[in-house]
Amino acid sequence: VDAGVFRPARLGDLVWEDIDGDGARDAGEPGIAGAAVRLLDAAGNELAATVTGADGSYAFGGLAPGDYRVAIAKPGYVPTLQDAAAEEADSDIAADGRTGLVNLESGEAEDRVDGGLYRPGSIGDRVWLDQDNDGIQDAGEPGVEGVEVQLLAADGLSVLDTQRTAADGSYRFEGLAPGEYRVAFIRPDQLAFARQDQGTLEGEDSDADRVTGRTDVLALRSGE
Repeated sequence: VDAGVFRPARLGDLVWEDIDGDGARDAGEPGIAGAAVRLLDAAGNELAATVTGADGSYAFGGLAPGDYRVAIAKPGYVPTLQDAAAEEADSDIAADGRTGLVNLESGEAEDRVDGGLYRPGSIGDRVWLDQDNDGIQDAGEPGVEGVEVQLLAADGLSVLDTQRTAADGSYRFEGLAPGEYRVAFIRPDQLAFARQDQGTLEGEDSDADRVTGRTDVLALRSGE
């Protein structure tokens, strides 16, 4: 006449903002409050739900030994790279916001089930006609329509996206993960690039190299 017993288990950890998009929780990267966290069984059925605290932490306790998954979501945020660092500092959720199976034994406390998220960013501004060739966008200087603009990887070899400037000379690449990029402007015939990095205001100068039409590497942070 037997009696099998187990000690309740728990799992949890932190949902955090991956500012630089490298998939590793670095010093100073904050927790995300109010993220929705769901505890699922191995078949994907929801067993419990909670939201993260002010510091981004969450926990599910009183669990029987077995296999579980965790699903994490926050409006306006996207999962970062999965399993890109040591277990204590990585993000365990895939692109769909779910972890792989987490097996809990009797009495186990698995406190390393993390979720790294980032806010998509954007890169853009304007191609304009520098009528006085001072390298600065002055009042009244018009935009240039139809210029091809390429978004490049940091190495300058891979073209990630291409646009053409609007009637006012504007362009914008949106929905970007944090990381390093370059922008390449394809020079129209009979035009030349203005002087680079003139003046003191970053939003009013020309960032294109006068020979290549490419910018320096741009380091984009979460939500920037």
